[in-house]
Parts: sequence; C-alpha cells; structure tokens
Amino acid sequence: MRLRLWLLDVVSEQETAEPLLWLWCKDENGATWVVKQRYVPSFYLVGDLKGAEPTLESENLRWEHCERRIRGRPVEAIRVYVESGDSEKVAERLAKRAGGRTGVYEEDIRPAVKYFLETGVKPCSWIEVEGEHVGDGEGVSFFEAEAVDALEPSPPPKLSVAAVDFLFFSEKGSAKPERDPIRLISVCFNDGEKLQFEGGEAEIITSFSEAVRRRDPDVIVGFGLNRVQWSYFEERSRRIGVKPLVGRLEAEPRTSLHGHVSIRGRLNIDLDDMAREIPELTVETLEEFIEYLGIEMPIDIIGEYELADKWAKDEETVKRYSMQRAEAILRAYEAVKDFIFSLSELTSMPADYVLTASAGFRVENYLMALAVKVGELIPKRTEIPHISYPGGLVKAPSPGIHENVAVLDFRSMYPSLMIKYNISFDTLSDEGENIAPNGYRFRSSPEGFLPHALKTLLEERRKIQEKLRQVPPDSVEARVLDARQRAVKTIANAIYGYTGWVGARWYTREVAEATTAWGREVISSTIKKAEELGMRVVYSDTDSLFLKDHEGKLGELIRWIEGDLGLEAKIDRIFKRVIFTEAKKRYAGITEEGAVEVVGLETVRGDWSEIAREAQRNALEALLRTGDPKKALEKAREYARMVKRGAVDLKKLVIWRQITRPLSEYAATQPHIVVAKIMIDEGWKIQPGDKVGYIVVKGPGPLHARVKPYFKVMRDEVDWNYYLEKQLAPACGRVLEAVGVNPELILETAGEPTLMEFLE
Repeated sequence: MRLRLWLLDVVSEQETAEPLLWLWCKDENGATWVVKQRYVPSFYLVGDLKGAEPTLESENLRWEHCERRIRGRPVEAIRVYVESGDSEKVAERLAKRAGGRTGVYEEDIRPAVKYFLETGVKPCSWIEVEGEHVGDGEGVSFFEAEAVDALEPSPPPKLSVAAVDFLFFSEKGSAKPERDPIRLISVCFNDGEKLQFEGGEAEIITSFSEAVRRRDPDVIVGFGLNRVQWSYFEERSRRIGVKPLVGRLEAEPRTSLHGHVSIRGRLNIDLDDMAREIPELTVETLEEFIEYLGIEMPIDIIGEYELADKWAKDEETVKRYSMQRAEAILRAYEAVKDFIFSLSELTSMPADYVLTASAGFRVENYLMALAVKVGELIPKRTEIPHISYPGGLVKAPSPGIHENVAVLDFRSMYPSLMIKYNISFDTLSDEGENIAPNGYRFRSSPEGFLPHALKTLLEERRKIQEKLRQVPPDSVEARVLDARQRAVKTIANAIYGYTGWVGARWYTREVAEATTAWGREVISSTIKKAEELGMRVVYSDTDSLFLKDHEGKLGELIRWIEGDLGLEAKIDRIFKRVIFTEAKKRYAGITEEGAVEVVGLETVRGDWSEIAREAQRNALEALLRTGDPKKALEKAREYARMVKRGAVDLKKLVIWRQITRPLSEYAATQPHIVVAKIMIDEGWKIQPGDKVGYIVVKGPGPLHARVKPYFKVMRDEVDWNYYLEKQLAPACGRVLEAVGVNPELILETAGEPTLMEFLE
C-alpha cells in the first residue's frame, strides 16, 4: 500500500526495545496519519580503528568501515549503529575505553534530527510511504512503513488551525502560576468558529482541552505560547489536579531542550518568536506585529497593568479584547505561514521549532543535511571566545539633500565572493592560490563545502523564480513559491556570518574575515571605477553604492562589474531625493514612485519616544516631498508646540529599552534598570529579553532619579521640557542640521505660532 502524505513532525517513541520514529502526517483529505518507521541512529569513530574493533565486538554493536571527510580531509571511519540505548552514552563509553585514541562524531545529534539529515525526508513537505495500514484510533490512522521517500515540494494540504489567547493576571504585578488563576481562554478557528472558555478554572482548562481534542487542529498558534503561556497553563492544571490533554492521543504539552513547547501530533507555532527577530518593532507586541505585517484590524489595546482593573469594572471589554487578539493571531499566521513552512522544509527543522531557533542554528541544520550527502562528518560544538573582525566597507556620506540618486546593489555579494574565490573551511590553506586582501589563502580546487552549499541554494532559488514566472501571480502556488525563494535567500545570505559565529560547529573566523575583506576590495574598486566614469559616489554601505551624475553611465559600470569583477549588480532604486546626516547608516529617501525609505534614523529606532519618532518622520516627509527645508522646520515646530503645551498622548512619551542580561550586571544609574527594579519590587516579572517602558517626570537630580514605569505616570508629572529638548529637538534637529538649518530654531519658537527665519 502506498500513501502520499504531508509531514508535520517526527518524534522518537519507545514502543518496544527497537528504536522507532513516529511520523505525524496529513493526507490530501485532511485525515491524520502516524507512520511508524524503524530507524537505527548511528555515530562515527575516527582514529585508532583497529584498537576500537575489539571494543565494538565486546559491546555487541553493529558497525561497518566507511570513508568520510573531516573539513575536507579524507579519513577512514567506523560507523556504529545503536540498536538500543542512548547514543551519547554508548559513544562516551567507547571513547573512554579507547583512551583518547579514537575521536567520536555525530553522537550528539538527536535521532529525529539525524533521520531528517540522513533520509532526505523533510518536515512541512510531501512524502510517499509504502507499507501497511495497521489500525485506527482516536482520530488517527496508523501505518507501518517499509519505505519512506521524499517528494518534490508543492503546496501543503488545508490544515485546521486554532489561534489561542490565554488571559491571566494579578491584582498587583505580574501573574504568577502558583497564585493567580487562568481567567479566560479565547480560540479562533480557521473555519470561522470562535469559542471562549470562562467560569471556574477547572472548567476553563477541561473545556478548552476537550474542545481542542474535539476540533482536532493540526496547528495551534499564539503569541507568547513558548515563553509564558503553555508553562502557565501546565502549572495551573497541575495545581488544580486537571490533566491538560491538548495533544493528540491525549498527550500533555512538553517543553523541549530547545525551549519550544511540543504538542504531540500538532504544530505549536508562537508568532512572538518571529516578532522578536524584527528589529523595526519597538516593543514586540501582537498589536505592533500585525501593524508591521500590514494587517488592518482594530484591537482595543489593554496593557498588562490595566487588566485587573478593567476586568473588575468591565469584564465584557476584556473578553472582547482577548477574542480580538485570537482573531489577529489567526490573520498574522495566515500572512506568514508559507514562509514558516518553507523555512522549515529548507532547514529540516519542524515548523514549531524553526522560529525559536537562531539564524545560526537554521544555517547549521541546512549545512548538516548537506554534509551527510557529501560524506563530511559533522563536528561537535566547542567553547570558543568571541573575536571580532572587520565588516563591510562603509563610505561616509556627503551630508545634505541630494537629487536624483541611483542605488546600485550587488546581488548576493558575499555568497558570490565565497563561490568565486572558493572560500570555505576545507579550502583554507597556506598554499592556496586565492589570496584574500588580508592574507588568508584558499585553494581554487576542489570545490569547497560552503561554495557547494551556496551554489545549491542559488540554483534552487533560480529554479523557484523561474517557476514563479510561469504561474498566475495571485495563485496559491505563487504565494508558496515566493515564500520558498525568500527562505532560500535568508539561508544563503547568512552562511558567511555563520562561520564567524562562536556557536557554529564549523566555526572558521578566517572564512568570515576573508569574505568581508574581499567585499571591501570590491566596493573600493567599484567606487574608483564609478568616479572614473564621471559619477559621484555620495555614500556606500557594504554592498550598495549611492550614485549621482549617473545618467547614461550606469550600464557601462554594471558591464564592468560583470566583466572585470565577475559579479552581478543591479540598479535597485532611484531616489528622487535623499537626505544624508553626518553619520553612517542614517539616511532617508523618496523614490520616483513616492515611497519613503528611512534607515537608521530615530524614526525607525525603538529606543526613542514615539513623539520624537513621529515628529522626525513627518519633518523628513515634508523635506523629501518638497525639497524645502522651511517645510521641515515648520513641521518640527508644529510638534514642538504640541509638546510645549503638553498636548500629547502619554503613550507617545514612553521610552522602551530592552533588558539583555541579568539586572545584577547593570549599573544602577541606567534609567530602564531603575524602572525594572521598581517594577520587580512591586511584583512584576522582568527577565532578559523583556522590554521596559518608562516616562521622564519632573523633579531634581539626574535622569535616572526622574523616571517612572510608564503606566504609573499622570499627565501633570511629565517633564515636558525633557521631551522637547532631549527627544524631539535632537531627532528633528538631526534632519534639519543636515540641510543647513540651525536646530536651535525648533526651540526658539516652540511656544509661538509664527515661523522665524532659519539659518542657512
């Protein structure tokens, strides 16, 4: 019997003494299948193999000789199969008996991960299984597989989805699971059904769990599930003696070693993990996340500190807010699901783990799968101190406003350089023919492991883009293909940086250093060529050049790049008008189509108040659209008058800062640390990764003595002069000063309705 199935996840199960994997799958009709497949994990021994053989025989292990590579170097190895027991413990025992004469590889990779690496089967993709249907039970069909084969990527089946929002709060401070009950659970299904569970806590948990089992979703999606909500749900269930059976086959949630929560037979997707990777988000809330995604839907925003009071006064408003959150979570999931599934399939990481993993781990998983294909042994991680290295070349900008500026971008510059010069950990050699500007040498042949990986990725992306041109632009297939090509680009662009990441199994700082050195040389030579052609380079940053006086000359420059440098470049956009400040990586421009792009300025940075960012953004737009500095000054003064009068929503005054390490490691004089300690003393939970918001209030002393948690500030306490002089004026002044306007003019007439002369 053969079946075509879509793979959700793979987990290790212990039914008998034999190692067994369960492949949780969906068929095209929406039925759930568990494909049981026997899988024997293995690891490798390298070194004194003759000395290892008697030990293997005495341990009664199955093994075989094979040829592999370590950083490109051919080695003889023994592959050891672990029919029962823990691979790491077996490997540790063998290594100890060998007295350090034998090295061990790949014993530290979990069986489910090794299964993906060795079979080519990938999560979030179609497989074909051959075997026998052996029974049904609790909405699941069981299948014993003789063979499992990967199929070509294609759109997933229709999955049932439940978007969940948990509501719990404390009368004072952060809710604590040992004390505060779950008050409400809101669920929005992708077939339109909406449910809310309220009443006694035991009833809430039981009814929710029963509804999940009855509706049997393939995906449970939320915002904050991994960090807080599932663990809270589990703890409250335990305390009141109720089992939270939300997994398939009546399983409870289980926190994995990697920090994400596994729900048996279902994908548990936490969009908060995705939001935390987006630098443009100030506070990484659900409301901010959906706005970033361009989803327009109203949400009655209620802060954590307001929940207890709102619940006591107007319970229905809070219930409506919770359901709005569930609906927003569902819409956000629909917007990003194809990218998540594509990233999962590409990296061989299940979809509920790929979002929690760092970029380094995603790249590494992709490289591990490729390593198995080419016979490269996967090394262990080692503790390595961080050593910084020079990055890309950034040419200081010419401050001021510039008209008609073309932006030339190199296509995948770092991946292209790694391919061109065969830059890889296994080609690094003192005798290498390719010599980097900083002196590192790389052999020109044979092809290195990393260039091979990049060629595979770039070719895959080219094929996807070709398919994309052949399908209707608004079709499901187009959406899936576009998500996949973006996932491929994400991994390809991260490979060079991975080699300089101290957590990498294939850490090779020389690779990262050489790549950026060649990149700096490329940009430097391109600047020189552009100037020879009569163009003026007003700014350059890593892999982009901003060019003036470019009419009729861009084609020749691109042909030179392709011919002499062997790289690809394109004109990414042409700014009708662009403004540069005195600092690198801080500019704003407006395209010929009227789109405004802002990079590095306060308006796109989360550590400034919203009023300062809003004022700068509007002053910038006035300047870019008109080219008239007077208009920008007028807009800045308009905001200055608002602040002077105190006519600003208090939420726009909040300054957010992230806690990146334990509070004990900070100086006590940093405003956000002072506020964090105040909040902790009052019962709020603050931990690394959280963001703390504060407002500056009137009073004597330094700044850190004049800050309060934003939700405790009354309007008459606000130090409006601080926001005028230290927030709004510097943000707008940065823009105005770049075009010759004295930024002090913003303050001189902050209380006046008329515009004074400005200084050129």
